[in-house]
Amino acid sequence: MRTLHKILHTLKHRQQVRMRPIVLILMTLMLLTASPSPAVGLAETTFTAYLPLISVPDTRVLLGYDLRVSQGTRAEALLPALPATWARAGDLIWGAIEPQRGAYSWEAAAALEANIRRLRAAGVEPVVLVQIAPVWARRLPGRTCSPVAPEAYADLARFAAAAAARYRSGDLAVRYWQFWNEPDFTPAISDSKGIGCWNTGVAPWYGGDAYGAALRVFANAVRSVNPGAQIIGGNFAHFWPDDRPTLGFLRGMIEGGGLACDIIGFSGYTRWGSAERMVLKAQSLRRTLAAYGLEQTPLAAMEVADVCPEGQPCPPDYQQTQANYAARIYALAIAMNLRGILWYTLLEQGAGFQHSHLADVGSNGVTPRPAFYAYRNAALLLDGASYVGPPLNDVRFDQEGVPHMLHFIARDGVPLYVFWRPTARDEAGWGLVVPSGQRATCISRLERPTPFAVDCSDRRGDGLIRFTVSDAPVYIRLGS
Repeated sequence: MRTLHKILHTLKHRQQVRMRPIVLILMTLMLLTASPSPAVGLAETTFTAYLPLISVPDTRVLLGYDLRVSQGTRAEALLPALPATWARAGDLIWGAIEPQRGAYSWEAAAALEANIRRLRAAGVEPVVLVQIAPVWARRLPGRTCSPVAPEAYADLARFAAAAAARYRSGDLAVRYWQFWNEPDFTPAISDSKGIGCWNTGVAPWYGGDAYGAALRVFANAVRSVNPGAQIIGGNFAHFWPDDRPTLGFLRGMIEGGGLACDIIGFSGYTRWGSAERMVLKAQSLRRTLAAYGLEQTPLAAMEVADVCPEGQPCPPDYQQTQANYAARIYALAIAMNLRGILWYTLLEQGAGFQHSHLADVGSNGVTPRPAFYAYRNAALLLDGASYVGPPLNDVRFDQEGVPHMLHFIARDGVPLYVFWRPTARDEAGWGLVVPSGQRATCISRLERPTPFAVDCSDRRGDGLIRFTVSDAPVYIRLGS
């Protein structure tokens, strides 16, 4: 009988970041031999989940990151090591390109264009974020963070068409266009932040009708030049649990003339209690869209990450907590049938956005964090996987320490499970009920360059795959 350690048998050095190697796992996948049964605890508490093993079409959920233009050159060594499918290449600042009405200065986009080429060379689809209107096109005088004035919509259309033409093909080709960032943010946002800008603070639409009108102008102009372009609207900040302004904003976008974008974006940082905010926000947005018959509108978490508390030092175990988040967030995105996720941000020097980045830039070069490896390893394990568990439409946020389980079918047809216990620091014994003698591999410590992969088959013949689980996810593959 072959030993299961052959499942994880080939390790290659794909890229070296200064003195830190990045290892890419190449997994030898096995054929399905048996159907799994529910999971149970090994202590007094029993957790049971009956999940059917069914065949479903493969759904491609995009995975990627935000790449700051200031860090593009430093990131080059990291790009081949991450199996990304898309990435935010940077901001196309309308005000910088057209400071004088009618005169375009594309030199202002040089750093962005370098990132687009960088990503294209790595086989990654670039996403371009368009925002910040020129002074002469702003509704609010004296505010950088301002909606576009309606009288400047014709100018916005001309600019959008010019940008779509410039970035239509070759190594500068852009398919994904995001229109503004977090437009639903509180009106009290600092003018220097460059986010928000559209929220009026006034119900019922909170400025969403005006944003929707400008979005239609932008989307129509881009599609007139590039019919295959995908327009991302929103990237809502979507505060939780008070999401009335965001949902009113979204309704305003629809009520004002129909939803003009192909994808609704939103930010999905951290969790609320035991539930991921990304999941809670996606559910909230879908309920609102469903009221208009738009529940099939694709959603994308354009910014995800675990972050340190604002204005406070990071907890001592922050990097491990961040890695745990990175090890499960893509699995949740697939289970939620999102169009994709983008980690904010790939690398940064210093604190960045509350230490959210995956790699640090220091005097010794670029150093990947544990979260970098966890994000990468989870993507490799889930490549081509389909979710076959129950819909995540009733997520609880008060189940800390209670095991969560996601059930997938891997690309090769092998059952794949992901277990974790939200916020639990201790390791608890657990079990997955399977046919007697079922073979399995348990993969843990995804935050390491090479995760732990051990044979956890049912050698006792009692129909139980035994493992331990905490907040750090464990991936279990069944098969011989």
